Amino acid sequence: MSGQSSIWWTKSSGTGTESGALADSTNSAKWSGGEVILFNETSVNTAGGHIFTSEYTIRNSVAENTKVDGTGNDVQDMGLDGVDVQITGLFKDTDATNNDVKKLMAWANEAKTTTGFTEGRMGLRVDDFPYFNMIPTSTYGYILNDLRFIRDPNKENRAGFVISLRVGGAIRSWFDTNGYSAE
Repeated sequence: MSGQSSIWWTKSSGTGTESGALADSTNSAKWSGGEVILFNETSVNTAGGHIFTSEYTIRNSVAENTKVDGTGNDVQDMGLDGVDVQITGLFKDTDATNNDVKKLMAWANEAKTTTGFTEGRMGLRVDDFPYFNMIPTSTYGYILNDLRFIRDPNKENRAGFVISLRVGGAIRSWFDTNGYSAE
């Protein structure tokens, strides 16, 4: 699916995978396309969602130990602190029938963890930058941290969005599973 990205919500009875969220029969009457939102990474010429930018922050904890009588403070590596992802884009056709906006609102309202996915229940796929793709498991997953909509009155029937995700659980295990271990 080159040129596509997706974000999905995993149910307690789900597999954690995008295809499992797509085939979620419990919400088929409520949401077309299951518990998945697809985004094109192309210009805004067609209906749907479009991603403009994605930002990925890897935070490390660095403690500073003051030396009262010394010439400089010591800093100490405390290890990996967290991973934050921010996705910015635009929804076209934001009238009352837009299920993607409704899905995000429902996901923001629901618990961020669930049975079997106690560290986060959101998954992410970005085909052309897969380093932060994640299928939630029992030990790690994305947690929906913030959700923001930006409505420009000069752009009728469109709304910008900013989705902030944070990795919950065993971050180092997720790094190691994806081959991001140096030792």
